[in-house]
Amino acid sequence: MSVATSWARIVGWLASNHPASIPHINPPATAVDLRYLQAAMNRPLPVDLVDFLQIANGTNHRYIYGYLIPSFYNLVPVMEMLSTRTMMREIDGRVRGVGPWPDEGEPAGRPPMHWLDALLPIADAYGGGHLYVDLRDGDQFGCVGQWDEGFASAAPYWGSVGEMLADVASALADGRPALQVHADGATRPGERIGTALPHVTDGYLHWGDIPA
Repeated sequence: MSVATSWARIVGWLASNHPASIPHINPPATAVDLRYLQAAMNRPLPVDLVDFLQIANGTNHRYIYGYLIPSFYNLVPVMEMLSTRTMMREIDGRVRGVGPWPDEGEPAGRPPMHWLDALLPIADAYGGGHLYVDLRDGDQFGCVGQWDEGFASAAPYWGSVGEMLADVASALADGRPALQVHADGATRPGERIGTALPHVTDGYLHWGDIPA
């Protein structure tokens, strides 16, 4: 499923089931935004991330009543990606010291012990967690992981931004629980997590855990 198709399905579901979120979806990122992002990261950007940003530059996430991405996340615009990245590097530097760190050279998808230069935050949780795209080299270049309370998830949550959007679209439009790949233990054999389905309660969009 293409990024455009996935996003159209997500927006279509929101229009019918959570219309209050629609005004808070940002217009496409500008060419200047994308050039600035490329220059700031100084690394190749995944095609599917760029494709998404050319459709929507994240969301005005502080005003969304609920979460568009399971389980507690909303997508952020380019400039907030970069400001959050700077903040996370500064926090990690104060807590753990200044790199470079050995895990900068490890392949994408390997859980980092530090907030690395190659991590690009793309979604924010009200509680302080982040979803990031891993821009290190390797077969899992562009995968999406979670950073919460100073630690990365033990494995990527999704293999790419495109996979994340397709998973969310299927959960919203088809009623297929999101994060199935984690529930079956394929990515975390020793740490299976539950899948999630969307629910709208009193106008609030949330994701309910389903036992794995």
